[in-house]
Formats: sequence, structure tokens, C-alpha cells
Amino acid sequence: MRAFGRWLADWPIVVFVLGGVLALPFYKAADVRAKFIGDHPLPVDGTLTLLLVALAVSVFSVLRRSHVWADPARLTWDDTGDRDRPITRRLLGALAVRAAVVGYLFAAGGVVLGWPDLVLSVALVLAAGVFAYRRAARPAHPAELAAPFLLVAASIAPQWTAWLVVGVLAAAAIPGRGLLARRDELVRGWNAKVLRSVSAAFGDVLALLPAARPVRLRLTSTARLVLAGVAARRSALPSALLIALVVPLLHRLFPVVDPGWLTGVGGYLVLVPLAGGLSEVVRVAGLRRWVPASTRALKLTTTGVLTAVGLAWVALTVLFGLPVAPRVESLTALLAAWAAVRTATRPDIDYASAVAVDAGGLYVPVGLARQLVRGPDLLLFGLLVLNAYFHSS
Repeated sequence: MRAFGRWLADWPIVVFVLGGVLALPFYKAADVRAKFIGDHPLPVDGTLTLLLVALAVSVFSVLRRSHVWADPARLTWDDTGDRDRPITRRLLGALAVRAAVVGYLFAAGGVVLGWPDLVLSVALVLAAGVFAYRRAARPAHPAELAAPFLLVAASIAPQWTAWLVVGVLAAAAIPGRGLLARRDELVRGWNAKVLRSVSAAFGDVLALLPAARPVRLRLTSTARLVLAGVAARRSALPSALLIALVVPLLHRLFPVVDPGWLTGVGGYLVLVPLAGGLSEVVRVAGLRRWVPASTRALKLTTTGVLTAVGLAWVALTVLFGLPVAPRVESLTALLAAWAAVRTATRPDIDYASAVAVDAGGLYVPVGLARQLVRGPDLLLFGLLVLNAYFHSS
């Protein structure tokens, strides 16, 4: 509690501004409704759809198992305690944070979009929470990733299918608990935790891009090298598919928001992890000397490959119901790929500069601020230009 009090004392302006923004739906519901829904009729079961999307993202994030880790030294020399207890404690903390976010979205959605069936909503939250707790406390299994997609699918199906999803999630959580985690998973989780800590300490967000997996491809050209880098990050494909499902639902809930913005932001989030190979080659001097191609050739080739991937992803969103014109689709995919390449090729932070800028009450070093906005700045500017051009023509 003391640490939380010190945190509030250090960040008063940030807490004040954030609290005011989060409270807007509760005391200015009509203004929020006019801003995001306009003259369109309220979506049927809008809050239930928002709840299902929030639960799907929450379950998906918990199943990434960032709570599963243990110090390898302790595992080797002092493995006499209970491994399960600290993991369970961290898991409960992660679930509590996500429950608070889901609860806020449900309350805000109820005020703005209307209240859904409360019994069904509580059943969905309990079933998703129990499933996430039971599955995230065991070794990973590929079939468990079906749960977030079932939750999203229930939002576009008749309401009775939501009860079916409740039953499926409850049944999937029944089997015996078994071991919480193997030693190799604990060590792998520890390595990921150290990487996150170092990345947060030095402001190096690119270190959090997905690690590569082995691929069978002879690297005889620049195009093959880029393709291998994208294929090696195939672990990001489930999240890409989930975003492709969520984006049309968000447009259905908030029809005033231009589909181009949703496509651009979603495509950027999908393509940045796939540009991890380019980031490693450009930033690591040893790898850069090994690649004979110029940096410009690497950037152009990666932009072309990511544009093709982005077009396929945007086609999925259109297939799932997002109304995007073909010209907007192609240009937005190119813009998202260009912004992803710009993000992946950020220069290292210059820690020699002691100058800081005020970012909403939070003082951020200039080098860190410049690195954080590199990529999103291009995406924002490009989306503004595309939106102005296509709305004026």
C-alpha cells in the first residue's frame, strides 16, 4: 500500500488525466455515444459483444503465461520450496488486473450501449476466468487457443451460442490439474522476464519482439532472408487472426470510426512482430556484417513482403465484414508495412542527452521519446492524409 501511495505521489498529473478520460462514459454518455455511434442505431447486444471481445483478448493474453517463471539458480540449488505457490499467486494477480479492465469495459459499455443479459454476462465472465485459471496453470497446449476465438465467434452468432461457449469453457476447465509447469518452461519464462526487465530499464521496446523459430530455407538472396525472418515469427499468427476478427466487430460497435483507421492500426500491430528479423539484422553489428545487401535493399524488400502479408490480413478483415474499399485497402496495407519497417529500424537510444520532454505530466528523455514515436508518427500522418484524400474525392 505504501508503494502504491508513493506511485500516486510521483504521478499525480498522469493519474488525474487518465482518471478523467476513463470516467467520461459515465458522466458524458450522450457525448461519447454521439462521438462513436452518431446517428446510427445502437448495435444489437453491443455491450455483450464488447464483453466477449474483452474476454477473448484477456484469455489470450493470460495464455501467453508471462507469470510462469522461476530463478534457474534457485531451481538448481534451493528447489525445496513449493514451485506452484508463487506461480499461482502471480496468475491470480494477472487475472485480477484483467478482471478489472473487463469490468470497466462492461460498465462503460452498459452506460453507452445499453445493458445486456446480466445472468449470461456473469456466466461468461466466470467461465472464461475459470478456464484461464485452470489452463494457464498447466503446460501449454495448442488446442487451448481455440477459447479466445470461440468467445469472438459467439459475438457474431445468435445469443444462445454464448451459453454454448459457457458450457464448452466450463467443460474444458474440469480435467485434473496436474503439474503447473516443467523446469524448461520455468527457465524459458525467467529468460523472458529478464528480457522484459532489461527492456523496460533501457527503454528498448524492440527487444520485446517475438524470438525467431527455426525455418528450413536456404538464404541465397535478400528476398529469401526476409521471407525467413517473417516465417520465423509465425508465433505471431494467432494474435494476427484474433485482431482480424476483432477489427470488424469494433467497427460494428462504433460505426462512426473510419474503417481505414481500424485497418491501419490493426495492420501495424500485426506487422511489427513480423519485422523482428529486420530489426535484428540492422541493430546487431555481427549479423549486419554477415548480410551482403545494403540497408536500403533490406528495407525495401521487407516493406514489399510485409505489404503482401498486410494485404492478406486486410482481405481477412473484409471477409469478416469490414467495409473497406480496394484502393484504401492496398494503400493502408502499404502504409502499415512502411510504418512497421520504420519502427523495426529505430536507432539505438542516445543516453548521453540529458534533455527531457513533458509528456502529459511525465518527463521522458528526448532519445526515448524519439524512438517511441518512430513508426507510429508515419502511421498517424499517413492515415490522416488518406482519410482527408478519400473523403474529399
